[in-house]
Amino acid sequence: MLAGLEWGEPVGRPVVFLHGFLDHAGAWSRVVEGLSGWRVAYDHRGHGRSAHQSASDDDAFLTYHFAEYLADLDGLLAQLGPAVLVGHSMGGTIATMYAGVRPDRVLGVISVDGLGLADGADGAVTRMEEFLDGVARLPVNKRFASVDDAAARLRRTHPALDQAWSNELAARCLREVDGGYTWSWDARHRLRGPVPYRHDHHARFLRRIRCPVLSVHPEHSPFRDQDVAALEAEIAMVQIVVIANSGHMVHIDAPMRLTECIASFLQSV
Repeated sequence: MLAGLEWGEPVGRPVVFLHGFLDHAGAWSRVVEGLSGWRVAYDHRGHGRSAHQSASDDDAFLTYHFAEYLADLDGLLAQLGPAVLVGHSMGGTIATMYAGVRPDRVLGVISVDGLGLADGADGAVTRMEEFLDGVARLPVNKRFASVDDAAARLRRTHPALDQAWSNELAARCLREVDGGYTWSWDARHRLRGPVPYRHDHHARFLRRIRCPVLSVHPEHSPFRDQDVAALEAEIAMVQIVVIANSGHMVHIDAPMRLTECIASFLQSV
């Protein structure tokens, strides 16, 4: 079961927001409030308030496969109809891959620092070793005494957050446990994935995209310029915009400027 948020009347063209790894739908709140129309954001499986994948017994473990994120989006758009996709980081990768495999369901894509992950082919053996080590000792999420403590942790990580906004974000990504709270996202996400990300694999999807794409670059991205440029070169209709004084979490560092970029793009598709 997926949880989500919705703004505006459910008519016309939906704009679907896809959050990044270990984030949640509520992270888009400051961006969508400056937009009009039908806007939808949801928590990816095992994130936010969406259900975790369940193991059949106490000794079993399950990992999250990237293709399942695309399957969830596919099920949603089967109900909503063709949409514009806005994805941050992992959400941008989901959006661009989905646009390549289901071009008739995507009217436009905005990828917010979602292109440029380093190619992992050379590290395939190391990744598998790290995965096996992780399975042998499954990760556990940190605990907090209160929502305020978790919000303070978010502010240390993201200085652009004020107290009210950090409390809002923390409240959506916590669950109550004995003695306090813990992150609601499934700790198994912290297992090192056994399958490395490949540029040549992603590029096959990018070449099939038929809609306009806006690639949003933060001024201070963790991705290498050459990796970003190589992937953008595979997209037929791509625009590029740079948001100054922003890091990877653009929707937190510069939500108003990101809203302006999205609004301008939406007028053209």
